Amino acid sequence: MKAAKILIATVGLWAGEMEGQVARIVGGGTTTLGAYPYMTALIEKGATPSASQFCGAALVAPQWVLTAGHCLEGTPASTLEVWIGGRDLRNAAEGIRVGVSQVITHPSFGENAQGALVYDFCLLKLARPVTEQAVLPLVEAVSQVAPGVSSRVLGWGTTSEGGSSSAILKSVDLPLVSLSVAGGTGAGLGVSHLAAGFAAGGADSCQGDSGGPLMVRNAGGAWVHGGTVSYGDGCARAGAYGIYGNTLTVKTWIQGYIGGVTPTVDDHGNTITTASSLGLGATAGGNLEKGGDLDLFEVVVTGPGTLTVNSTGSTDVVGTLLSSSGSALLTDDNGAGGVNFRLVRAITAAGTFYVRVAGKTTSTTGSYGVATSFLPTKEVAGDIVLRQGTATLAINGTLGFGAVKVSGAVVTKTVTVANTGLGALSIQEVRLLGASASSFRIDTQPAGTIAAGKTTSFRVSCAAVATGALQAVLEVVSDDPDESPYRVNLTATSTGSVGDDHGNTLATATRVSVPGSMAGNIQSGTDFDYFAFTLATAATVTIQTTGNLDSYGTLYSSSGSVLTEADDTGSNLNFTIRRSLAAGTYYVAVEGYDSSSTGAFTLVLSR
Repeated sequence: MKAAKILIATVGLWAGEMEGQVARIVGGGTTTLGAYPYMTALIEKGATPSASQFCGAALVAPQWVLTAGHCLEGTPASTLEVWIGGRDLRNAAEGIRVGVSQVITHPSFGENAQGALVYDFCLLKLARPVTEQAVLPLVEAVSQVAPGVSSRVLGWGTTSEGGSSSAILKSVDLPLVSLSVAGGTGAGLGVSHLAAGFAAGGADSCQGDSGGPLMVRNAGGAWVHGGTVSYGDGCARAGAYGIYGNTLTVKTWIQGYIGGVTPTVDDHGNTITTASSLGLGATAGGNLEKGGDLDLFEVVVTGPGTLTVNSTGSTDVVGTLLSSSGSALLTDDNGAGGVNFRLVRAITAAGTFYVRVAGKTTSTTGSYGVATSFLPTKEVAGDIVLRQGTATLAINGTLGFGAVKVSGAVVTKTVTVANTGLGALSIQEVRLLGASASSFRIDTQPAGTIAAGKTTSFRVSCAAVATGALQAVLEVVSDDPDESPYRVNLTATSTGSVGDDHGNTLATATRVSVPGSMAGNIQSGTDFDYFAFTLATAATVTIQTTGNLDSYGTLYSSSGSVLTEADDTGSNLNFTIRRSLAAGTYYVAVEGYDSSSTGAFTLVLSR
């Protein structure tokens, strides 16, 4: 808001992440089945874990799962399921699948004035207690989450910034660091946060890991829940630490639910004198703890324009806009669709207003979200904003393409052009500049004219033609009076070399001896590496790969007929083939498990 982290030019949220983004393990290792029975994947109802996992979580009580608030903003419980205790998302039978009956976001969850997510926690009540798996206890003391303490983070997220996710659950060990080292109050960090990572980078959570547990050891040496994966600036960058929710800060709130007692403390004031502050363009979470509860928010407008306030979530709420004196100006029930309200009001001058949230009936209870936006009247012409997913790309900000390979798979990003002004916006040109412009390309063009409040989009790809750090500038030229050209920096890190290391056919196979070994590299999703070996006499031969590539192996006869195939039958992601063979020549093809599986491997042949 590290999907489910969504990368933003300033602060990157590792979220979902239901939209497909939304933090994954970088620099870690794979886990073994059963090692973390409480580890939970959030999935879409009715879909397979491998196709729909978008965030992590942890089973903290038999009927309760703890995750991040940004993973589930506005998501009804009826659309969710959880998958508990599994390791390989492709093998659904490894985990226990359970429905969700209630989504409870922390009442103080939201974005503060510095743009940092605060109180990024959400509890999911399960449709039934899960007694087949062990739970992860909550952290017990401040000393267990102090700077310098070693933590462990779990997730199925991407294994590099902008890279591909892992079907196998991974873990990474990270030291906790002080909030001052990670940016301090200037970055909006406070009591609801933890920070972890290395100054040199190289290890981190990343996109898709959001909501997963950051674990620390208790006094007895057992793992306990110390934090949730929340957000970060990219993944594993030097000097950029991962930010996590601090479980100890919200432990009382969690225990109020998992202990079977609903908290009775009111999260927001019931009058204008006790209202919570809500900034323009900000979001906040709330909870109607009991029938008749009211929540009030103070909104300060700095000039004339149009103020919009809407609710999100599955609780049926009614919104009322109040003047500075508390007089009702506007009331709405279902203007935002479903059970949510939408308040739109033309404001003629700067002033203070209040938003009152009430239940549809006097018995209505439950959590909700509320968000504000403000369009100043001075933007009478078109006003351009670039976004990638739901994240705004700031002017002179960065759009990262992650690690790429020369002549390897093309990495594509979709950029949305939004017109937030009151008049039409004309797009005159989209162009690429800079030293590495030849490694990027504009695949599609946006519409030439964008009406007020509308969007268009175009695609930018990185198809590396050189190695090293790639840098280019994307410019969108428009008739916006003060933001043209709109510049965004494009970055990527390119490795590899032009050409293939081993032939892609039997005729061009690389010879290898038995016993013997040969290094190789799958450079793209369509790359195959073929090897040939000859047996002078009959023998039983073992053929396997080593390394971090998720590889797939095929053994061919001298005529090219398939003798056998294997996937993941060896250690971790490597295949093993063991076959009794007559004297003669044989071929082995090594490929990635799928189009996203690229990287180095070593082929080993033994008798």
